[in-house]
Amino acid sequence: MLIDTNGKIVFKGHPAGRKNLEQDFDDLIAGKTLTGDGTGAEAADEEEGGEGGKSKADPATALAAIDEFAKTVGKTL
Repeated sequence: MLIDTNGKIVFKGHPAGRKNLEQDFDDLIAGKTLTGDGTGAEAADEEEGGEGGKSKADPATALAAIDEFAKTVGKTL
């Protein structure tokens, strides 16, 4: 996953699917838009809530779920 300087997800997929990952980083830092498979609306629409890269997930709730998992299931693993 690649995220632009505004915190928006602009690419989802395997990094090997990008022609020049180093150039992608340079372009994102320069404020340019990435193109190609896994970018644009395709990447943003897959984000939870479909809000163009804005997640509605609550970090505190997610951390509490991880702690609960560690206390219960994690011990048996």
